[in-house]
Order: sequence, then structure tokens, then C-alpha cells
Amino acid sequence: MLLQADQEIVKTGTFLYDGLVTCDVIIVRGPVLFGSGDAEDPPELAEDREQETFYIWYGSTTARGHFNAGGARTTLAEAMKVVEEAPGIGSAVRWID
Repeated sequence: MLLQADQEIVKTGTFLYDGLVTCDVIIVRGPVLFGSGDAEDPPELAEDREQETFYIWYGSTTARGHFNAGGARTTLAEAMKVVEEAPGIGSAVRWID
């Protein structure tokens, strides 16, 4: 995962996958909410728009440092809540200050 120049990591943590494998999770703040780019979606979903956005990136279960899944929320608190309530992840997440 490469950060764009206008993005920054604002929260990092770890979780245990299957109770055994340590995986990373990060939350990245950026100024753009990326759209789907799909012409069949309505414009509010398809097009990028300027809006502070917090992207959640879950680390790979097989290779530390690789991030292969994620999501987006409009506040840091919402993004953290999504991680903390994710099935199989939430109870094992440990945020690093």
C-alpha cells in the first residue's frame, strides 16, 4: 500500500487472526472520498469528491506489511468503531498510541 502525498496514517494497531496470527490494521486520513468509477452507479457513488475521509486497511494474514482489505468512513471515531466491531477482529484489536 502506498500513501498519496496528501494522506497520513493517523492510527495503527494489531489484531490476532484466528487467535494465532498477528496482523496489522491502519487508518489513513485523506482529503478525497474516492468513488467507484462505475458508470452504472449514481454520480454520488461513482465520482470522487473532496471530503475528509478515513480509510481502514487490514493487513494480510500471510505477509506482514501488506494490506489487502479495507473500507472508508467520514470520521476517525467511526473508522475505529468499524474495526472494533468487525467479526473475528474487533475483540482482538490493540491500538498503538
